[in-house]
This record gives sequence, structure tokens and C-alpha cells, in this order.
Amino acid sequence: MKKSPSLFILLFFVFASNAFSQTPIVGSRMNEVFRKTNLSTTGINTPWEITYGPDDSLWITDAKNYTVYKMSPAGGTKRQIIDLSNTGSFSPSSFRRVFGSGQSPWPQGGLAGMAIHPDFMNTTTPKKYVYISYVRTADSVSVLAGGGYFFTSRVVRFTFNTVSGQLESPISLCDTLPGSNDHNSQRMIIAPVNGVPYLFYAIGDMGAGQLASYNRANHAQDLSYYQGKILRFNLEPDGDAGALDQWVPNDNPYNGDPLTFASQSAIWCLGVRNNQGLAYDSVRNILYGASHGPYSDDEVNIIETSRNYGHPIVIGYKSDENYQGANAGAYPTSSLAVIGSEMTNAASIGASYKDPLFAGYAQPKDTIQKYWINAGGYSNNLWPSEAWSGLGLYNYSTIPGWKNSLLLACLKWGRMIRLKLDNAGTSVVPSGTIGQDTVVYFDGVPRYRDMALGPGGKDIYLIMEGNSGAAPSGANNPLLITCPGCVQKFTFLGYNTVGGTSSISNLVPIAAGKPDICENANTVTIDAANFNNNLWVPITDTNSNIIAEINANGNDLGPVTTSMFVNSGAVREAANTARSLYLDRNITITPQTQPSSAVSIRLYLNNAEFTALKNATNSLGQGSSVATVGDISIFKNTDVCGTALAITPTLIPTTNQAVFGSGGYAVQADINSFSTFYLAGTTSLLPVHLLSFKGSINNRTANLQWITEDEVKTKVFAIERGTNGRDFDSTGRVLAVNNTGKLTYNFADSTIDGLQTSVVYYRLKIIDVDGRYTYSNIIALTTAAVTGAISVRPNPAFDNIVVTINTVNADKANWELTDNTGKIVLKHAVILNKGTNNLTISLGKLPAGTYYLKVAGNSINQGIKIQKL
Repeated sequence: MKKSPSLFILLFFVFASNAFSQTPIVGSRMNEVFRKTNLSTTGINTPWEITYGPDDSLWITDAKNYTVYKMSPAGGTKRQIIDLSNTGSFSPSSFRRVFGSGQSPWPQGGLAGMAIHPDFMNTTTPKKYVYISYVRTADSVSVLAGGGYFFTSRVVRFTFNTVSGQLESPISLCDTLPGSNDHNSQRMIIAPVNGVPYLFYAIGDMGAGQLASYNRANHAQDLSYYQGKILRFNLEPDGDAGALDQWVPNDNPYNGDPLTFASQSAIWCLGVRNNQGLAYDSVRNILYGASHGPYSDDEVNIIETSRNYGHPIVIGYKSDENYQGANAGAYPTSSLAVIGSEMTNAASIGASYKDPLFAGYAQPKDTIQKYWINAGGYSNNLWPSEAWSGLGLYNYSTIPGWKNSLLLACLKWGRMIRLKLDNAGTSVVPSGTIGQDTVVYFDGVPRYRDMALGPGGKDIYLIMEGNSGAAPSGANNPLLITCPGCVQKFTFLGYNTVGGTSSISNLVPIAAGKPDICENANTVTIDAANFNNNLWVPITDTNSNIIAEINANGNDLGPVTTSMFVNSGAVREAANTARSLYLDRNITITPQTQPSSAVSIRLYLNNAEFTALKNATNSLGQGSSVATVGDISIFKNTDVCGTALAITPTLIPTTNQAVFGSGGYAVQADINSFSTFYLAGTTSLLPVHLLSFKGSINNRTANLQWITEDEVKTKVFAIERGTNGRDFDSTGRVLAVNNTGKLTYNFADSTIDGLQTSVVYYRLKIIDVDGRYTYSNIIALTTAAVTGAISVRPNPAFDNIVVTINTVNADKANWELTDNTGKIVLKHAVILNKGTNNLTISLGKLPAGTYYLKVAGNSINQGIKIQKL
């Protein structure tokens, strides 16, 4: 787990932001590819909160303009639904902001926090309530030097009028909340306690002890004040007497406490410096909060009732003692006392003290002391506190390896950080292990204020401050030079191709499957409209673990459904006479539209499955012939997802077999259609042990030879021939001998003269006596007797093509590629040997379309049409 400043120098991608542009980007060292879309570039001065609402709209607060917007998450169109500025027309006027836009200093935030009632879209009893936090009045400047600036904030419930589309009918939950020009927090969330939803509100320590408030008393440890706390309110009044008491839950932990300032206290927990992010995990019933550290040690906390998080006497982890000899005020002259032993301070708090779940970039004690003593010469630009602001919980399974991760929007260094949590949600997965922690995304220069997640987790919305002066404490932070006030959408697409295969990180876990049942995976849509039909698109289970990947190579497949079966018993045996062994996992992939040209697939298996197959013996006492992943091949048939083979599968030649991280393996192949896929040793699932299949052409005749071993119940070998390696027709049959030991077969095809091709392809269809069949590998033979012939593969093609040129004599020739207007786009000279010559031409930089390749020399003058996809 990284806690050093080295993390913030990991700059993975800096991007330019153009209005409404759509740009593919690589998000992090985990290699995900996202499409960045600027939804909005104007009209929002100082965005603070962005929430993906239950009505499929983005709800956004503009802190300085005191307005709230609803925005389309697709196109970015927005409309204002409330204006609480002092010049607005909202009625009653007593709920408008009192001070003007020229207020100086400006309170931190303004109209900032927002939360939407969970029953907002309830079809039976909808509750169109929206809760908003805003600073209403500017009260005074302290008469004491460094005493700070005083404001009053309130939390108000509004009702959304579905006819007018406006927020109206305000009711105050609390209208006496203290405010400041620093550390107001104002973040809100609705989360349940014992099944009942409540409003949680973060209120900071008012910046007490630092900057302009260096002489202001810090009350984060004082139950008589709301500063430095997390508060809890009812969503609806509970009937208590008093306009405000009815909004305070009767079971709040400090109600009636002699230290509190009232019989009804909204305090839920204390000792919080400046909590700027809240997220709730409904699966594990955990509320998370993100708080800024003074010089370092930004914190992610698990928010629990009656807990004390230590500020200002314990910063970060108590055990590192790194704030000993400094104070938490970020100013040498401060109302805050110098911290002694953090361990002793935590012990003095007692059992209610709670350490952070995660603290960022903890510094050595002597470094913290230098920051404190030399605060005037050490601007907060240099402190390793990057001011985590918006906080989200990724509990979706769309992006591989992301499920159960906290996402942090960062102010100072303009990026998003992902913290992968353990299964309990109570600790961060150590760096470098499966899952990976502290992974940086969308690294740039903006100040990310908040974030939201779209349904299903495919889209991430980040909102950026309109300028660096949104709060006085931001003056020394990096100036925002791209897309001020923007809402940016990052849509997950998949992974790039590197070295002929997927660039997916091998830290992504492999799906384990659910024993003895067909488990449905996540549906993915692959087509040009989703910008992913030339990327590796992952198929994941409900835990976001990887099952397979598809590179459609330009094909539009539409929605793709997948199911996976994993056998929990002994390694499975085929029903063929050889009792062949095959992997305890099969995968059925079904696209809406089958491809019109070859696509690539990667199938994943874990270590336990591979080891079981490697070590297994069948009922005849024979092994699997699998020693390394290189012995594993893909077989396919038309089975539906099930427990065992029903139809003898076809061998698919693999293009890549590799170890995948520490968790397993990946096997890759090119296919022409989808169905059900099995994994086994290369010859395991053939109805006969085929030791070899080869051929040659002499005197205009193709001579084929294959060798088998231990045939049982094999009926016939059908010889199939084609000219493109994809489509085949039957050209002969040879009866099987059905004897033990090795058997050699031969077949002569003397009908190739009329094919007009320089390469002819053959395969064997091996048919059992019970009618089941499978195919051998495909062999390609060059028809050397054809004078001056050329062929191209693949055709159509996306990138490279291989041109096969056959000549009867050595020759010097020229080739040229022209487009459909006759313009030469590529050309070159080539030396040809007698017989077969192969050359590779790259089409990668050419636009899609039809081209014509011509090869001309003394003994050849041929052309062929090529389709670039």
C-alpha cells in the first residue's frame, strides 16, 4: 500500500479538453481505455455536488451562483431548477442568500451539498424531496486578530414540482449551522440505520487554527459545538415539539449528554477535520468519509456512531506518531496545541477512537515539523495532501477488477484515485496484489470537486471547479487551465491491442465460477456506436472478475450474452472412446449478430483448473497430455451451456497461450462464429488421436497425408478444401481402418488446376460411427504450378496483409496499391525467388475502403482487389 509522495508523480495521461469533444484515453497503469466526453463547458461557475439522480438526470449544485441544475447525462443539456442568490426571485425571500456576489472573503463552498430522497421515484408514494446545504448569511469578522470570518449555514428540504420543474416549498432542518471561509465541508448523503434512511451531513472544523482563522478555537473535540463533526438528521419530521428538534433523530448518540448544548443533538460522531466526500455501501452497510489532512495524511474513514476520529490531536494513523512536535493547524502561530504522542492522545480518547481505513502519503515526523515551522515558505502546493473531495463507491462489475473500490476525486493534483477494498470493505488491498490499490486515473490539471457513477458503472462523471479561486485555500493550488466548470463523462470501452493481444492488466482476478451451475455473465454491446468494435472488450462475472475478452476486429456484434459452467468434481472425461480429458470450465458466448469476418477471443482459466487437468488421469489410466499452457487449445461446438460435452467439438488453432499474472492463464484464438467453447489438450477431444496432418503439391496434384493412433469407432475421414481458409467444400472421403497403433492415410487431389488460386487450404472432418464429428487443423498448400499468381490474406483486413506471390522464375517486380479513384497510395520494388514468395504490407494508416493491388514483372502481371476495414 503506497503512502509516500511518490504516488503523486505518477502521471499517466494529461489530456486537452475541447467543448463536447470525444477522445479515447488510457485511464491508468491498469490500461483501461475510456472515451472522454465534455458534457458541459459553460454556465457553471463553481460546481460542487454532482449526483446521478433516480430520474436518470445529473443533479448539480453551483456553489457561488447559488443555483441547482438538472443535466442530461447523454448530451449535456441542462436547465436551472432553483436560484437562491440574493438577486433571485425565489419565494419566500427569507430562504435566499443574504450577502451579494461581491462578498469578500467568500465562504468556502456556498450552496454546496445536496441529497435526493430515496423514494423520489416511488410509483406508489413518491417523495419528491431534495435536501440542500448552503451558507445563508455573512455574520462578522472576529475582533481578535486571526479569529476568522463567521457565517451561518442551513440545511433545507425542498420539494421538486414535476409540473414546473422547479424546487419549491422549503423547510429548514437546521438554520444555525456555523460557517467559515474555510473547512465548511457541507457534503451530504442519505444512508440507512437499522433499515431507516437518514440524512448525514459533514461539517468541518471551520479552518480553526490555520490561515485567517489561526486564533479561532477548534471545537472538533467539543460536543458543545457542531464544528468538526458528522451530523445526522431525519428525512421527515418525527413530531417532536420545536421546529428544529423534530428533524433530530431521538436515538442520536449524544441526545441528553451533559456535554452537549441541547437535549437534542444532531452529532453522530466527532474529531473530523474537513470531510469532503461521503459514500455508502448498501451491501456491507458501511458509510465512508474522505477528509483532508493538514500537511499530509488525507483520510478515508469508516463513519460510525459515537466514534472519535482524533482531529486535531491524532492525524492519520495513530501508530506512526508522525505529527509529534507539530500541530494540525498549518500555521506556526495557532490556537492548536503542539501534538505530543498520538498514541497517548488516542488512548486518552478511549474506546471511541477509530483509526482511518486509509491515510495517504504519511510523512516522517521531521518532515511534518518542517512543514509546520516553515509554513510561510512551504506552500500547500508542496504538501502531500491532495485534498480528496468527492467520494464514490464502485460496486458494479462492468470494469474488470473494480468492484468494491472507493473512487476519490482530487482537488490539488487533478485526478481520480481508486482504492480497492477487501471483501469486508474494511481495509485496502495491498499494492501489487490482485486488485491493486491507489491506482491513478484521468491525471491532468483540473481541480476535480466531485464525481458520480452512471447505472451499471460504465460511465464516470467528474465535475471540475470553474477557477482556482473558488475557495481562498485554493489560491496556491494548480490553476485550472482546461475546461473550467466542466462536467466530463468517462465511458469505459475495453483494452487496446499490444503485441497481438489484449493489454488488460494481469492484476485483474480471473472469475472462479459458481460450481455446477451455468452462471450468466454481464452482457456487453460491441459495435461502432459504442466505439469498442476494434478493442478488446472484457466479459466479466458479477464480481467484475474476467471470464473472456472479444476483439471484434471491426464487426458489429450487438449485445453479447455469455454463460459459464464450472465443474466442481473430478476433471471431466469426454464420452468418446479415448475418454479424453478436458478442462472443468466451458463458456458459451452468443452475439446478437454473428461476425462476417474473423474475430479474436481470449478465454481465461485459473491455476487450480489447469493443475487439475495437468495432473489428471482418465478412467483408462491415461493422462491429459497437458504439461504447459502451450498444450491447451480451444474447441468449439453448438452445445448450449451445460455440464458436459454433448456434441464433439471442433479444434480452433490458438494464436496465443500465456500465463496471466499469478492467478491463471489466457488462451487466444481467431474464430468465425460464436457458440460454446471448451479447453483441452490439442488433440484431446478429437474422435481419433491425430498425430499429424500435412501435404504437398507435385505435378498439379495435392498429396495429403495424416497419421493417427489408436482409432476406436472412427468411421470416415472427409477431406474438405477451400481457397480462403474459412469456407470449405468436401472433395473426397477415406474410410477409417479402426485399428490400434499408428496408421498412415494418403489422399491425392488432382482437381486443383481450375481453382485459380495460389494457395489451397485443406482440413479433415473426422466422423465417428455414432455420427459425431470434429475437424483437424487447417493446412495451406502453395500451388507452385500456377504461373504468376498472387493471393492475399486476410481479405478483408484491418491492418497487415500477407501477399503470396508464385512465379516460375526468379524475377524483379514492382507492386503498387491504388485506391478506388486510381490514386497510388503505396508502392515498392521486390525481388522474387522462383516459387513462393511472401511479403507483408501494412494498411494500418489507410482509411477504410476498397483498394487494388497490382504486381508486375517479367513473369508476373496480376492484380487483386483488397477491402480495408
